[in-house]
Amino acid sequence: MNNDAIFLYIIAATALCFGLINCIQILLKRNRTAQTTGTIISIKMPNPETAKARNSKWAQVSYTVDGKSYQSQNRVQVPMTLQVGSTVKVRYDRLNPEKLYSFSLLRIAVSILIAAICILAAVFKLI
Repeated sequence: MNNDAIFLYIIAATALCFGLINCIQILLKRNRTAQTTGTIISIKMPNPETAKARNSKWAQVSYTVDGKSYQSQNRVQVPMTLQVGSTVKVRYDRLNPEKLYSFSLLRIAVSILIAAICILAAVFKLI
């Protein structure tokens, strides 16, 4: 087995672990969370706003649960097109409403797809 194949298997294993961890989180916490609509009150980006590639937006959100207003303790990733004042659906912890979760079935599907592509590339020596 050459170094390229080993590297591809490592990427596949990492992607599978990432997907499995996200899947387990969804299964364990799905009954402890609820969904509501919140308003973005602040946004942080790891890179300058002018850097569109390889950048992300992380928002602090205000929302109402059972008539009480909350501000999230943590930030959640939001689409690059959203700005302060935009509304976004958020999933919060029922026991601790200030805590938000960001479950994503798309994230799980993409990680499984990446793992499958890497395994196929290694097995059929496409690199």
